[in-house]
Amino acid sequence: MTLAGAPDIPPAWLPLLAKILTWYDNQIYPVWNTFGFKPTRKRKRVDREKSYLRSIASYWAELNQAAKDAWHDASDFGTLNRYQLFTSDLSYRRKNGLSLPGTPNDFHQLFGLRMYNPSGLTNVRARRDEKDLTGPITISYSFLKTENAPTGDQPFKFVAMAYYFDAGKIKTLTHEWSTGAGNKAWQSVSEQFGVAGQKYFHLTVIWSIDGYDAIVDIDRLLIADQNGDKYRESWQFRAGRTWDYDALYRKTGWLFVPEYHVPYFDVVYLE
Repeated sequence: MTLAGAPDIPPAWLPLLAKILTWYDNQIYPVWNTFGFKPTRKRKRVDREKSYLRSIASYWAELNQAAKDAWHDASDFGTLNRYQLFTSDLSYRRKNGLSLPGTPNDFHQLFGLRMYNPSGLTNVRARRDEKDLTGPITISYSFLKTENAPTGDQPFKFVAMAYYFDAGKIKTLTHEWSTGAGNKAWQSVSEQFGVAGQKYFHLTVIWSIDGYDAIVDIDRLLIADQNGDKYRESWQFRAGRTWDYDALYRKTGWLFVPEYHVPYFDVVYLE
């Protein structure tokens, strides 16, 4: 139930009704009223979602082995196995009125980070910081780019800066990748740089769409070094139905410019 746009509710009542609904949402146990005990709104939602499982099993049983293998391939990046990914995908599509079932994709799973620059007049940047890496450093991810205006000389790109000590001085190794102008279908990027065995105490990676109107979806991000994975992200929703990112703290985390909110950033379902 949502209150926004409800035609029969006077606008002055909306704040009070929102408080009442929030109170009911926070209840753990059934609530008594003059008509008896009522389950909480959360319990109703959970019971409704559980009722999807039997029908999901029937959809899965109808798939041939090739389709099941495709779901396995699509799930190899994240923590969900093939059936869990299929279940999550079909549940989302069913709850949001999309066609059933969905199609697995080797470039993305369920959700991805969407970067927007709707006005084309600002700088839109997502930054990830890591620390204590050993070269070589590998940065890989999948992306989809849709342009609403020409890029000019500022295409979608990332710039990685790795910091290290040499003879008592702090030095910087810079690596840049650019996709070039035009729309780009889903494709994978894997860039490796740095000297094998070299210790890098700090890494900054900045993805940007500066100065032009475009939309870029990113998924399956992996930052790795000589010793294995340092950071893996598939933008899965967590508690609260949103992606909870770790803000930059002690040289690791995320920073967003202008800020992490629509219209500049969002985590969206990827069809």
